[in-house]
Amino acid sequence: MAGNMSDEEISERPSLLESDLTCPVCKELFRDPVLLSCSHSFCRACLEASWKHKSTKDCPVCRKCCDGEQPIPNRALKNTCESFQKEKGWRIPVAAEALCGLHQRDLQLFCIKDEVPICVDCVTLHSGHDFLPMADGVPFCKEELDMKINILTQKLEYFKRMKKRYGDTVTFIQNQSDEAEKQIRQEFERLHQILKDEEDSRIKALKKEEEQKKQTIKEKIDSIAREITSLSELIQSVKREMGAEDLTFLQNFQTLKRRAQWTAEDPPKVHGALINMALHVGALGYKVWESIQSHVKCFPVIMDPNTVSPWLSMSPDYASVRDSAERQSFPDNPERFDPCVFVLGSEGFTSGRHRWEVQVGDNPKWIVGVCKESVARKRKFTVTTTGGVWSIGLSKGVYNALTTPRTVLTVERRPETIRVKLNMEKGEVSFWDAVSGKHLCTYTDKFPSKLFPLFGPGLHHTPMAVLPAKLTIHKQ
Repeated sequence: MAGNMSDEEISERPSLLESDLTCPVCKELFRDPVLLSCSHSFCRACLEASWKHKSTKDCPVCRKCCDGEQPIPNRALKNTCESFQKEKGWRIPVAAEALCGLHQRDLQLFCIKDEVPICVDCVTLHSGHDFLPMADGVPFCKEELDMKINILTQKLEYFKRMKKRYGDTVTFIQNQSDEAEKQIRQEFERLHQILKDEEDSRIKALKKEEEQKKQTIKEKIDSIAREITSLSELIQSVKREMGAEDLTFLQNFQTLKRRAQWTAEDPPKVHGALINMALHVGALGYKVWESIQSHVKCFPVIMDPNTVSPWLSMSPDYASVRDSAERQSFPDNPERFDPCVFVLGSEGFTSGRHRWEVQVGDNPKWIVGVCKESVARKRKFTVTTTGGVWSIGLSKGVYNALTTPRTVLTVERRPETIRVKLNMEKGEVSFWDAVSGKHLCTYTDKFPSKLFPLFGPGLHHTPMAVLPAKLTIHKQ
């Protein structure tokens, strides 16, 4: 029993503090203690040894799974152990890491080239290298790490900016979807109303013909009814005369015979009396489509809002563009021109012949043409054929074909509408004054696989607009 234990036995027992400072694996005071998430501490070497041949990393005490966990240095426990040893007058063992593993001497120098601490005997193994005292090696390394931390911090800020930009893009996409849905519904409501008006007009025409045809037949019916009445009365009259005495009957026979004759014409058959069904319902869908063409615009080219410069404002139908009063908050997507003030057509051409007309109006500076898809978007560039742009433009009162060097174009009058003709098979793109029909310029070149219409309206109030094409129906 405890009461019968001698003082010597009690003095040999470890104190409660010493027990708390003892590693549960090696039963010695902690050396370089580390802490697990389960709150148990171990010597770093003891914990690594216990995990060395195990497929899973468990706490040696509570067996909690610690896979993927990085043990945390327990500095408070380490300092407590060292203080305890000093109070007892025990020699604090030198950590294995503080001695040179090759020469078992103190690490006093820091090799700048190999970036490792060494002892004085290791100097010969690092011939030609520069060294620092151990105390100076720490600020040297920290300075280098500070540089890397600055780089990482800048990278972190960039990632934060990109995250915000992506978040703004999600919001912009939602706004695009809402606006597109609104426009779709408005356009279909407009088309529905046009179709409803067309339907009402055709029903009205049908009912009008119905009433006219029915009225014609009713007039015929009324006429026949009158004839029937007259015939009935004549028949009855003749029958009564026939019932007279024989002498009287014979005396009146000739008169009665003349009265019994009907000289009026028989009712004719009415031609075109029926409703013209072919007119009202024959090929109805085509006739309706043909009728509503005047309510629908056909643009051979429309502009791509995802490429438009933030300094430009586009019409809701994507057919015209002009300057914006202020820079618009568009996402900085790779397709968008910025800082150049351009916008591309929404569709690229790889084959065939294409034609569209662009109204430039009285703008003092503009560019119209075609370009390759890889044209620069995020930097200023020279608009020229060598850069993959085939275009003409107006600048400082001079019309130019934008070649290298520029080719001055002679015009008799100020062209306000430019016609662009593109023939991919021939490798030709030509420009014309759409009003006068005068030819302005033609490029013949080896075009890349896809060309896009290019519009450069400049920063002016007058819109640059694609004009609707004229629809022609060919009947065979």
